[in-house]
Amino acid sequence: MMGKDVMAAQLQELGFTPISYGEGKENFIGFQFKVPHGKFCGQQVEIALQAPQFPVAPPSGIFIKPRLLPARAGNQHPYDGITDQVQPTDEFQYWSRSFNSWGTMDEPKHMEVYLAFIRTLFDFD
Repeated sequence: MMGKDVMAAQLQELGFTPISYGEGKENFIGFQFKVPHGKFCGQQVEIALQAPQFPVAPPSGIFIKPRLLPARAGNQHPYDGITDQVQPTDEFQYWSRSFNSWGTMDEPKHMEVYLAFIRTLFDFD
């Protein structure tokens, strides 16, 4: 199975409905996500992920719709490392957020662990 297929199956196991983006965007899988805390608490967003090597390697960040923050270069979370994107559609922005401890913990390489990481990305005011 390709990375996208593994992510889709694991998202379904966790109660999410995977979203496919069509021709030319086969490496993306998306899902609806309610922001649990922080500045955007309660807001419903769509998150798309691209990780053809999943679960060996996690996504390098998240594609998020709607655009929540202005695009800005740099590497300081939460406001830097954000670019407007045309993939998977032109409504998304990309948050470059590496999960540096992927595979170094006792936790399995699973979407449940990656979703816990995504939740931390919204923990700011």
